[in-house]
Amino acid sequence: MAEPVAFQNRVKTYRVDRGLSRQALAERVQVHPQTIGAIERGQFNPTIEIALRLSETLGVGLDDLFSRDGFGSLKS
Repeated sequence: MAEPVAFQNRVKTYRVDRGLSRQALAERVQVHPQTIGAIERGQFNPTIEIALRLSETLGVGLDDLFSRDGFGSLKS
């Protein structure tokens, strides 16, 4: 069985840049604020549905928000 892929993310960076609290982002994305914290710390990989809501809410593409290679592109 393959190991789960660990993704780096910029959720906190974009959230702070847009002046949003975890609570405010969580309300817009319709998740619990603790979920936002866990995503930001890399303790939880969001479902594609949540990732798409984060992307839309923060106004960035998924490839800008999440990456396998640190903060590079998902493209190989």
